[in-house]
Amino acid sequence: MRKTETALFETIRIEEGVAANLPYHNARLNHTRKALFDSEEPIDLSEHLQNIPPKGLYRAKVIYDKKSIKAYYYIYKPKIIEKIKLVEVAFGYPYKYLDREEIDTLLETTHGADEIILTQDGLLTDTSIANLALRQDGIWYTPSTPLLPGTTRARLLDEGKIIPRDIPVSEIVHYDGLALMNAMIGFYEIETDLLS
Repeated sequence: MRKTETALFETIRIEEGVAANLPYHNARLNHTRKALFDSEEPIDLSEHLQNIPPKGLYRAKVIYDKKSIKAYYYIYKPKIIEKIKLVEVAFGYPYKYLDREEIDTLLETTHGADEIILTQDGLLTDTSIANLALRQDGIWYTPSTPLLPGTTRARLLDEGKIIPRDIPVSEIVHYDGLALMNAMIGFYEIETDLLS
């Protein structure tokens, strides 16, 4: 069932007054609008990013629905991740809905973890805030079927820097590196005991 009345959002990195990766944000936003709202009229987010802070690092949150679009700016504070837990889920998240209750509830109730990796049918998908990449023999792989295909993931796939593949939970031990990818952090390797 399509949530045609539900708001969605894009998170865009704003650094020193410049919005990053806009072609990929435009592509996802317009794909979503066509799929959910039957809208054929493309939107260019650069026309809606007004009064961008000229200095510093900000997170732009662009909230939109069928009829409106509005940008908000927040000073960016990176999330500290030291412990990750795997959580098997049955729900989907194919579009970047503003309502993330299912994901947020899982994160809040996973005691002792800063972040979760969502799995489906025994395969890795995403974390609550980012797409994943795992390193094997010097090559970075990303799960073939993320819950939400991210804009940074899309760019790195286009650049040939990551390769899609199914990554079963049972095979995590065969990888020696873990990275998170999203609009704010880019490609960020993290230290974790998940792979040991």
